[in-house]
Amino acid sequence: MALDIVWADEANEDLDKIIEYLESKWSEKHIRQFFTRLEECLEHIQLAPHRQKNSLRKPETKEYQHSPKTTIFYSLDDQVVHILRVWSNIKDPDRP
Repeated sequence: MALDIVWADEANEDLDKIIEYLESKWSEKHIRQFFTRLEECLEHIQLAPHRQKNSLRKPETKEYQHSPKTTIFYSLDDQVVHILRVWSNIKDPDRP
């Protein structure tokens, strides 16, 4: 059974920043590929949330590497996957 997905405000903000970057640097084709891959990742997380690795960076969370440049951090309970961050791996981890 697939769990529901709930996005944290921070994850939505992260995604907004990524979209801005993509629109300024990438072609429409690459942006579509990014979102197709994002949908695939979310589906994998939704169907098998325990399968992904435990995060070493954020205790009590899991992480799914969307691409070499992007990682999805999430937590879960019995019914919901909480998308906490969509992190740009090229971003300085010491800056918000």
